Amino acid sequence: MPPIYSKRLPRRILHSGGLNDQQRNSPCEHACPAGTAIQSVHFLLAEGKTDEALSYLLSRNPFPGVTGRVCPHFCESACNRAKHDEAVAVRALERYVSDRGDAPWPKPAPSSGKKIAVIGAGPAGLTCACQAALLGHSVTVFEASPLMGGVPRQSIPDFRLPKQVPDYEAARALKAGDITVHTNTALGRDVFLPELTRDFDACVIAVGLQKERRLAIPGSDLAIPAVSWLKASNMDRRAMTGKSAIIIGGGGVAFDCAFTALRLGASNVEIVCLEAADAMRVPDEEKRQAAEEGVVIHNNYSATAVSKRPDGVLTLNADLVASFRFGDDGALHLETVPGENASFNADVVICASGLQADISALGEGLPALTPRACVEVDPVTLGTSLPGVFAAGDIASGPSSVAAAIGSGRAAALAAHKHVMGFSPELCLNVSVGDDDMVTIQETLPLAPAHVVEYEEMLHVDWHERAPRHSPTRPTPASPLLPFRELLPALSEEDAQAEAARCMHCGQCSACGNCVDACPGHILDMGENGPYVAWPDQCWHCGCCRIACPDGAISYLFPLTMMV
Repeated sequence: MPPIYSKRLPRRILHSGGLNDQQRNSPCEHACPAGTAIQSVHFLLAEGKTDEALSYLLSRNPFPGVTGRVCPHFCESACNRAKHDEAVAVRALERYVSDRGDAPWPKPAPSSGKKIAVIGAGPAGLTCACQAALLGHSVTVFEASPLMGGVPRQSIPDFRLPKQVPDYEAARALKAGDITVHTNTALGRDVFLPELTRDFDACVIAVGLQKERRLAIPGSDLAIPAVSWLKASNMDRRAMTGKSAIIIGGGGVAFDCAFTALRLGASNVEIVCLEAADAMRVPDEEKRQAAEEGVVIHNNYSATAVSKRPDGVLTLNADLVASFRFGDDGALHLETVPGENASFNADVVICASGLQADISALGEGLPALTPRACVEVDPVTLGTSLPGVFAAGDIASGPSSVAAAIGSGRAAALAAHKHVMGFSPELCLNVSVGDDDMVTIQETLPLAPAHVVEYEEMLHVDWHERAPRHSPTRPTPASPLLPFRELLPALSEEDAQAEAARCMHCGQCSACGNCVDACPGHILDMGENGPYVAWPDQCWHCGCCRIACPDGAISYLFPLTMMV
């Protein structure tokens, strides 16, 4: 058989049940929980087509400005370019496209006459609503708080994510189709699952994790819950001038609390956490920021008690930890070092020990729950134990990332679509945007997952010139007049295009023409859409095209007679 080319997406794909022209994929796209078409975005951006690049982003992710700032960039950790020189700055490019691009939503598929209820207007809920509306359904969203946007809007500090970004993107999501939002409307207080399942054809629960986990230690009531404190700090900016603070926890929320306390005037901030320094689940840049801003981190300590001295100063006692793990039910199991403990004093103690589902707030008619008290969903159908009820985001998965919530919301929309249309959950559908800019839904045969191309498989990788990464660097500490200004600057137009051009398009043809030049039998030719096999019967199966391909985009399907 002649060579098979894996091409980049020829159009915007909302949901892929299998694409015949994409047998290979890149590690970055494979690692993205939101399912972003990263390579298509980079291809378009390198050509200066920022608006079109944004349209590809929005087809999968309605919140590229949010993820372009706060995503842990799983894609960059997987990027093959890191083995060549430096990983592509995918997150910075996503932010650039979101900030600079302008793209309308495609026209929704014809109306189905079906109604879907979505409970929660965070990243998972609004992504689900947006995608369901594009599939042709009427969507009603119920949100307990006065604001849309969930955690990105309410809890992430401005120096990481300015409030106008989630505000704008949440409002833009509502323009995708027939979407109505009711804020200040809580499940279990204002609306209830039994009536929603009666009045709607499907219901998606995407309320997130609302209840803050309290440490089971003496004096835990003296510690302020971290997310509540961040929400309050985002609203009123209450000064902490001259006060010292201790934050319990080693995740992103704990670091946000530490940086926020410093910007509110705290004189000293310390973090006390279970994890070792190399096991903390925060990006390296946040660790560097903590060091630069003077945050002291005490690793391998487990809080045992909080007490208050007569002068009002709080004392946190902690034991040195030898090892720890979490059970299936979320319970902590740890081994401490006998006789090794420490005490830390501060004016304020903030507890960032995580969030959990607030099951009591869901009201009557609850679906089945997991051992960690999240809503249990079928891994294939995403359905709960209640007919026609689905769940998305953290309420189904437990604590996760914004990108994962977006991917979950998109999957839940497709699952709800299959349910309301009477399709089998196993049915494969391709949902794409046609030439008329309208969303089209087509049944397709299931295909094997695309092969993920690793760096070692790209046999002509030196064709890609080594080039420095264009990535925004954090400036000197913010001015006292604007302590909450956004830390990272945006890429310039020149740097963004140069950085997008660094993408090696692993597993997807970049139309470089190397294969055509290397073919000794001259059976390959270049067309408008890149190289193609002009004379398939003349192929010698020599592999010269495969070796010459700098993207690892060529594969072969050998006949059985050639494999004997």
